[in-house]
Amino acid sequence: MAEGLNEPRPSTSAAEEHAVGRALAAPSRQTGRGSSSSPYSHKFLVVTAMLVGIALGAVAVAIVVLATHTSKPAAAMWSTWSPPDSGLAGEREIADEVSPFYRASPAGQLVVVTVQNVSAPSANGSGSGTQLALRDPTNGTLSAISGTSAVFNLCGLGPGCAITPGAPSQARELLLRREALELALYTFRYIGNVQNVVSILPPGHATQTCTGICSQPNPPKTTKTVDLAVVFQRQSLQHFLERPLRDTLPEELPPTVAEMPDAPEAELVSVITGQALFQHQLVQAQDGSSVLVLSPEPPQ
Repeated sequence: MAEGLNEPRPSTSAAEEHAVGRALAAPSRQTGRGSSSSPYSHKFLVVTAMLVGIALGAVAVAIVVLATHTSKPAAAMWSTWSPPDSGLAGEREIADEVSPFYRASPAGQLVVVTVQNVSAPSANGSGSGTQLALRDPTNGTLSAISGTSAVFNLCGLGPGCAITPGAPSQARELLLRREALELALYTFRYIGNVQNVVSILPPGHATQTCTGICSQPNPPKTTKTVDLAVVFQRQSLQHFLERPLRDTLPEELPPTVAEMPDAPEAELVSVITGQALFQHQLVQAQDGSSVLVLSPEPPQ
C-alpha cells in the first residue's frame, strides 16, 4: 500500500495540467445543451434572413408575372377621334367630322350634314323643337317616339338638297346609308343620353309602272319622289358599339360611289340599313309645332 503510493507518477508540466483542466471543464459543442452561442451564429442568422427575403421576392415576382399573363388585354380604342363636347354640340361636331370624307367627286363633298333641334316627348306634347312620331302601317295612327333623339339632315349641294354632280344610283344610295350608319355609331358611342338617331337622306326618285287594270295598254313610266330616312335605336347597334369602329367600317377613308358596291362592308351596310329605312314627312301639329312623321319601309 505504501509502495503503491510511492510509485513514480508520469511527469506533467503545470501548463499541460491547466490546459487539460480547461478542456474537461468546457461544455460539449456536439450536444449543444447548456452551451453558449457560437461566435459565428449571428452570421448564419443574417444569411438565413437574406435567403428568406430572396425567396419571398421571387414569389412576389412570380405572382406579378402570372397575373400579367392571365389578365385580359387592355380594351382597344374604339376610334381615333371623339367629339370634345356632349349633347347638341357633340352631335354637330360628329356631323362636321364625318361628312367631309364622303365625296361625290374628288373635288366635291357628297352631302352637307346639319343637326336638327329635336324636342323629347313631353306630357302635354309641346316642345321647342321638331318632334318625332311613328306611323303604324296597319292603321295609320301616330305615336311619339320615346327617348332622346338626334336628327341629322344629309343635304346635297344642288337644288332641293339634290346631290351634284353625278346621277342617282343604288351605289350612291348605299354610300349615303353607310354615312348614316357611321353618324349613328359615333352618336351612340359618345353622346350617352341619345336613344334614337335619324338620318334624313337627300330626296330620291322611284320609277313606277302601272300594274293591274291600267287606263291604257302601254302606260308610261312615272317618277315618284321618295323621301327616305335611316332610323336606328341604340339597342339595334349595341353589338357594334362594343368593338372598334374599324372592325365595322374598315377603311380609313370611306369608299367612293364607284367603290361602294365592292367595299368589304357593303353587304353589312346593306343589311343593317335595309332594316332601318323609313319614309319621312314633316307635318304641322294643331299647336303649330313641327312633327317629323316616320313610316317604316319594307326591309330591303
